Amino acid sequence: MEMDRGFPFRIFRYETGIQEEGLEDYHWHEYMEITSILSGRGCYYVNGCPYEVEAGDMIIFNNMDLHGWRAAEKMELLVITFETELISDRMNTLEYDYLLPFLERGSNFQNRIGGAEEYTGQMKEIMLDTFEEYENQKTGYRLMIKANVLRLLTILLRHYQKGEPQTESLSARKKQMKRLEQAFAYIRENYDKKITLEEAANLAYMSPNYFSAYFRKVTGKSLRDYLTEQRVEKARHLLKNSSLSLQEIEQECGFTNTSNFYRIFKKKTGVSPGEMRKKV
Repeated sequence: MEMDRGFPFRIFRYETGIQEEGLEDYHWHEYMEITSILSGRGCYYVNGCPYEVEAGDMIIFNNMDLHGWRAAEKMELLVITFETELISDRMNTLEYDYLLPFLERGSNFQNRIGGAEEYTGQMKEIMLDTFEEYENQKTGYRLMIKANVLRLLTILLRHYQKGEPQTESLSARKKQMKRLEQAFAYIRENYDKKITLEEAANLAYMSPNYFSAYFRKVTGKSLRDYLTEQRVEKARHLLKNSSLSLQEIEQECGFTNTSNFYRIFKKKTGVSPGEMRKKV
């Protein structure tokens, strides 16, 4: 998502589809994000940790959080994204404090802030006001938007004030995430082929053992399980949206044989490929 370099900020409303199996768009990005759940319910997965969300909740991501979502029903989201340069291009100690909830997190940190929490309603109102400013673009709208973002960040700081900073180096984690992103991109393009742990580790410039441990830490699952989920999700999509035969879908998605395809698909979705095709 490209941002105006002179004003690196975006706010938009977004309506999800229903995603009952698999994850929608598991990714990370270079900017910070604050999302308000306006309606609906679902589950966000952040660095392998699941967060059930519903209308009224907030969820935040920094520029190193690997995240995606699954929706039990359509969700309407109000999303703010911004880069640190919006706060200042020459960060001093005071300005750095605005970003503490994103950059230094204690052991009690959670990406989700429940709708019943003290500050959530206030944050939602500020975000709605910011959306109006962004849409109408009256004189001084950028000043008003920046002021609102600083208010949001101060509220987040108060919410998370009891947290203790993590000891993990932020710059080291960011480098590791960049390396891991190459492996994710390769998996997205080649899920239909055999991908070994050694191949994925080489793409991330890690040893196989370190890659395996770090991949599980970030996603909450092994490389093998992640690959299987990607293949099942692609097969589910093709069963619902293509006229390919079951055998063609099996081959397209990288399953080694028919019995393996049927067994894994039913285990993950609760129905066989044939049963899902009949439902369409």
